[in-house]
Amino acid sequence: MNNPPLVSLIIITMNHEKFIEQACLSAISQTYPNYEIILLDNASKDKTFHNAEQALSTFDKPYKTIRNTESFGVAKNINTAISHASGEYISILSGDDWFTEDHLAEKVSYIEKNPVDFILSDGYKYYQSEEKMTDAYTPKEKKQIIDTLNNFFHENVSENKTANVGTFAKRNLLVEYPFDENINTEDWDMNLRLTSKGYKIGFIDKKLFYYRILSTSLSRNWKLMKDSYEKVTHKYIDYIKADQKLYKKYRLKLIHFKYEILLSETDSEAEKERLQTEWKKEKYRIKYKNPVLFFKLLMLKNK
Repeated sequence: MNNPPLVSLIIITMNHEKFIEQACLSAISQTYPNYEIILLDNASKDKTFHNAEQALSTFDKPYKTIRNTESFGVAKNINTAISHASGEYISILSGDDWFTEDHLAEKVSYIEKNPVDFILSDGYKYYQSEEKMTDAYTPKEKKQIIDTLNNFFHENVSENKTANVGTFAKRNLLVEYPFDENINTEDWDMNLRLTSKGYKIGFIDKKLFYYRILSTSLSRNWKLMKDSYEKVTHKYIDYIKADQKLYKKYRLKLIHFKYEILLSETDSEAEKERLQTEWKKEKYRIKYKNPVLFFKLLMLKNK
């Protein structure tokens, strides 16, 4: 590539003093030749900003650091960082995750060769408390994503099926359609918004990121997840209700959130068992046309 396009690698971080060095080192170690780094610290109360500055001080390319005096949501911080970006493309990294060294090179190569507007990829999940690494997707999950890329909006509107780490998109799109600052699952919302408007998503079948899952991760906070789910799906609720399968998935997802919240609020094993039973009943009422008959068959089978 004679004149490689400039990429703005954005790092959003808050209270990641134990992890930000790894994120920054993965950013400055990219093999891609033409990129800048923009780091935004969301008013961290620990040494995150100091550690980030130390790590980035060895970077031999342009970089900027932004330090909030008060904390804001992730979407607002991403929008702010994008407003400081100069690149043709935007790559987004959380301060507790990290990239493979060929992450940007693979993304740029793909988007320059294919008629797509933004890209996801395969990667790894790292469970911090257990110090355990797993694939981000099972082979079946990944195949389904790849096989249904042309129908991405429909496949994901009632449930987010992708690991949105290392979001990579054309900057002009993220300027024209900023992240929704009222939603916590801003990446899923952005995927739906862009594909609903006809923009094309690509998927690289290579492991290009490490997604660190902490006990404080959003995916562990059921109330916040429910709130975000309802805000995102509300935008497309007419579309969801018009499709019987989508609407069933939507209702099952709401029930899932309902009972996960209830289970998280009790320490009683008896109450947990009762809730699990009620959850199954509600789920079966939606999944099966004749749940009474289903229950009778299930009881006969278990005898």
